[in-house]
Amino acid sequence: MDFPRDDLTRSVEFRAEPSDDGLTLEGYAAVFNSVTRISGWEGEFSEQVAPGAFSKTLSERAPVLQFDHGHHPLVGSIPIGAIETLREDDKGLFVRARLHDNWLTEPVRDAIRSGAITGMSFRFAVVKDTVTTGDDGPMRTINELKLFELGPVVFPAYEATSVGVRSIAATLADPTARAELARALLSTPPTEAGLSTSVEEPLPDMEPLTHSGLTQSERARVLALLH
Repeated sequence: MDFPRDDLTRSVEFRAEPSDDGLTLEGYAAVFNSVTRISGWEGEFSEQVAPGAFSKTLSERAPVLQFDHGHHPLVGSIPIGAIETLREDDKGLFVRARLHDNWLTEPVRDAIRSGAITGMSFRFAVVKDTVTTGDDGPMRTINELKLFELGPVVFPAYEATSVGVRSIAATLADPTARAELARALLSTPPTEAGLSTSVEEPLPDMEPLTHSGLTQSERARVLALLH
């Protein structure tokens, strides 16, 4: 079978620890030789990451720390912190980062601190892999990859509990999920963030943008969808 190689994501659990200057995000973005069952648009197969798979990419570029792979309607692709340590060890890819202390990342920091967000995911492309066949079908071992970005995610696909990715339709159909997303969007008053508290009809081609790249009316439509 032809395995997908570009713009892939995988997730693991992480832990967050309080620190003097905010919040330290610390844990493993990937665990070596941990077999994951992939089921969905990529196909049906098992997969694992081999030790050393990150060594070349870490020597070439530093990945960006983002929330929900940069897809959150408010935070967008703005980095939510700075990576202080990123290295391979015997277990996997270890990361330690400090989250930024500002109004935009505060909802993310609060959700991590409270334990509401416990997943970390990384986005990558496969450079080298090997494939074997066993009783459960194909097994892909990733020997080298390119790492683009990593960070906390709201709905990760955990190896031990899920083999799929939750769709946005299913997310918005869940009242609890809608409430969590709405709190993340609305936890900072718009006036404190420099945003208008009312939505008025904009002049043509002159509607202001939020930090996420959304116009005020687009942000209002997102919020209406979440309620």
